[in-house]
Order: sequence, then structure tokens, then C-alpha cells
Amino acid sequence: MNKNVIKLTSSEISSLWSSYINIGVANCLSTHFEETCNDPEILALLEECQHCAKKHLKLIEDLFNAEKIAIPEGFKVEKHVIPRAPKLFSDMFYIHSILHIAMFGITSHTAGMILAAREDVRILFKGLFDDVSYLYNKVVNCMQEKGIFVRMPYMNYPTKIDFVNKESFLTGWFGRRRPLLGIEVTHLMVNAIQNEVGRAICAGFSQVAQDQEVREYFLRGKHVCKHILSSIHDVLIESDVPAAMSWDTSVTDSTVAPFSDQLMIYIVGILSNLGIAAYGTALSATMRRDISAMYTGFIAKTGTFGEDGLNLMIERRWMEQPPQFEDHDKLAKKE
Repeated sequence: MNKNVIKLTSSEISSLWSSYINIGVANCLSTHFEETCNDPEILALLEECQHCAKKHLKLIEDLFNAEKIAIPEGFKVEKHVIPRAPKLFSDMFYIHSILHIAMFGITSHTAGMILAAREDVRILFKGLFDDVSYLYNKVVNCMQEKGIFVRMPYMNYPTKIDFVNKESFLTGWFGRRRPLLGIEVTHLMVNAIQNEVGRAICAGFSQVAQDQEVREYFLRGKHVCKHILSSIHDVLIESDVPAAMSWDTSVTDSTVAPFSDQLMIYIVGILSNLGIAAYGTALSATMRRDISAMYTGFIAKTGTFGEDGLNLMIERRWMEQPPQFEDHDKLAKKE
């Protein structure tokens, strides 16, 4: 390696490593979805998603090889996707999945670019961002044409400037609660949609998991999502805001696994982490104490659920060690 090239920082290595793992997951999902998709328009989007995933994996592999960094095991299609497995989810679920894969990619690649100091890494993440944002726009356009894209609720345009003049603006515990703010509805809807996705995935995975303990974990995840959805819907309905769409018809009656238990539990772990992040963001933007308390409860419940999933993975040696700093005390004892 050229001595003038500055070594990668911890944030650059971590961002690239996490991206490699998560892109591998997207590649596995799109592989099975493509094999079982019947809608030609959605099939074209799945093919593009898979093309992006393979391209992005290669870019990160090339950089790791150049830097002499061990390439993660990650999730390989040949190991974690069962060929010719029956369809577990509907085509409508497939396109919603591509939407969320692209959204997650946009967020994570933006963070990777912002945290990068080296220009080549920034350029790499910018390229990944451009690809997934292009895919995201195509997915949104396709969903709107099919009439299945869930828009945020409409509200009246503000026509004058006003200021809050009552302390009750923050309470929400007793008496008549104030109407929801636009930003509060946005976060409630986003979290409702994410939990609809989580409920569908946990329901499907619980039907096909081989490990009984993992199967029970997915069933528990389904009930966690239902509880959170019920709480969110109660708040929305109280303010006469329509709730998010239902995903009940997205899961087939197949009992044959399209993916390994390891991949499925990792996917549910990703969703748990995304949920905690979304609840934290919503908490920071919420100005009613009852809703803040609700999000705090969601974070605790989802955090416990996610930790239990990590323990299941560790017990089965399914958890790949992320990059970490050296334990110098441990090294000193060896010497």
C-alpha cells in the first residue's frame, strides 16, 4: 500500500463493515423474491435491487482487499437462501420490502459518507447513495401507479403565525388533549408502518423457522408489533387521523423456509434496531408527555426483545464479531 495513503479510521471501517453485512441481507432477500415474483413491474425492481447489491458488495470487497482488511462472512446467497422454496410473502410485500431496503440504504450510506474522512470512501458511499436513491424513486413511482403507496395524512395549510400560550400544550395526561402536531402524526404513521412490516415478517418467519426457540421468538415479535400498533392507532384515532394500512394478506400459508434461521433472526434484529432509532427520533420531536411516555415504553420493550434475539444468535454462534479496538489489558496479560 502507498505510504502516502492514510489508513481507514474506526468509523470508516465500521460503516463499510456494517454496509457489507446489510447489503448481503438485501441480496439474499431479493434473490428469493425474484425467484417467486409474478408481477413483471415488481420483478424488474427486484432485479435492479439485486444488481445494486452485487455491485455494492464488490466495491466494498475491493476496498477491503486493497487495505488488507478481512472480508466479513456476512450472508451469502448459497448458504442462506433455500432454492425453489415456495412463496412466503405476496408481491405487494416484495415491493414494500424494496422500498424499506432503499430507505435504509439511503440513511446508512448518508451516515457513512458524513463520517468518512478519506475522499475515496466518501466517493464510494456517495455512489452507493446515488444507486439506492434512484431505486427508491423508481419504487415510489411504481407504488403510486399501482395505488399502494401510503401517503402521510393531509392537513389544512397554516394561514397565520401563532404562538403557544398554555402550559397544557405539553401535558396530555388528563382532560381534553390538544390535537396532534403535524410532526407528531408523521412519526406515529412512520412507526405504525414499520410495525406493520415487522408484524408481517415475524408472522411469516414464525411459520417456517426450523429451530423451535427461534420460532417462538418470532411469534413473540409478532405480538410486540401488535401491541405497539394498537397503542399508536389509539392515539391516531383519538385525533381522527386515519391509521396505516393493514398487511394481514401479505403472508402466504407456506411452511417451507426460504431462508436460514440465522438470516431470518438477523433481519428481525435489524428491524428491532430500526424501531428503537425511530422511537428515539419520534421522542425528540414529540411535545405531548403522554406520547413521550409511550415512546419510552416502546424503546424499553423493543430493546429487551432485541437483546433476547442477540442472545439467541450468540448461543448458536450466529453473531459475527463487528470490528473492535484491541483489549490492551488482555494483550498485556498474554505477554
